[in-house]
Amino acid sequence: MTEQIKSKKQLNDEIFYLRQQNEALSAELAFHREMFRQVHQALGAAKEMTDTMQGNEALRQLAKENEKLRSLLKLARLSEREREIVKYIVHGLTSKEIAQKLNISKLTVDTHRKRIQQKLKVDNMVELLKIALYVDLK
Repeated sequence: MTEQIKSKKQLNDEIFYLRQQNEALSAELAFHREMFRQVHQALGAAKEMTDTMQGNEALRQLAKENEKLRSLLKLARLSEREREIVKYIVHGLTSKEIAQKLNISKLTVDTHRKRIQQKLKVDNMVELLKIALYVDLK
């Protein structure tokens, strides 16, 4: 009987812990959804303004802001670790140097680099650097 009660208590503790984690993840998901909604709304507003505004300078400025928002949206797709690796890439570190700083293997860094390129839909590191520098990710 004691083992059964202990087992039930352990299960209840695990259920409680999982519910807490679920609540935290739900809150984080809601935050990210709201962030994406606001970025998309800003992009939509920028496009509407582009259609109605006149003057080359105003259009160039708006296009620049639009590009920055698009870059921010792309970077928001990255995990925290991937953003950390992008910052090191921007600072000119090699995969080996990044691996040493983060105490991970070079192969792991290379895997992150590939995933970063896939998520950002860039073909090379130059395009990645353009996006990162455009939004001042240093």
